[in-house]
Amino acid sequence: MDDLTTATTPTSIFCGACYKRVNDTDAFCDNCGYPLKGSEKDQDYFIAVRNAKEIDLEAANKAVKKAGNILYWIAGATFLSGLLFYFAGKDQAGQVDLLIVNLILTGLYAGLAVWSQKKPLAAIISGAALYAIIFLLNAVTNPASIATGIIFKIFFIGCFIKGIKSAIDAEKIKKELNVE
Repeated sequence: MDDLTTATTPTSIFCGACYKRVNDTDAFCDNCGYPLKGSEKDQDYFIAVRNAKEIDLEAANKAVKKAGNILYWIAGATFLSGLLFYFAGKDQAGQVDLLIVNLILTGLYAGLAVWSQKKPLAAIISGAALYAIIFLLNAVTNPASIATGIIFKIFFIGCFIKGIKSAIDAEKIKKELNVE
């Protein structure tokens, strides 16, 4: 009678970095690349690099959140300026139109701010584009509007640029860490 040997099935263990289930025969984690069979020095280095990237991701996410909050600030400023111009104006027909436009813009900015929690890069780029379009339309109809509130405009544009850069950085780090 032949000696029948059964094939050994790999035992499941957990990755030391991402804690996903892996086989004890794997050399690297399929999820994060942790060197399961590597030396202790290799494993410690991997964890240190991963921790540094997680810290970078946290910082990028904070900057992205600030840019999303800028959209709320612009929505509020648009709403308040619409009310101010409505009540301060003398031409009621033109003032109602201006109020309606400002209320629509308020809704758009607030919607983008909410959307920035799910899709920050797309929302921040959309908000920056809308802000730039409104800025340019105001400049065409009233060139003096360029100088009005220039400090706020520069601040908002700077926040958008930083938010876009941070959102791109966060997406890159998420891909490197294989997180969602």
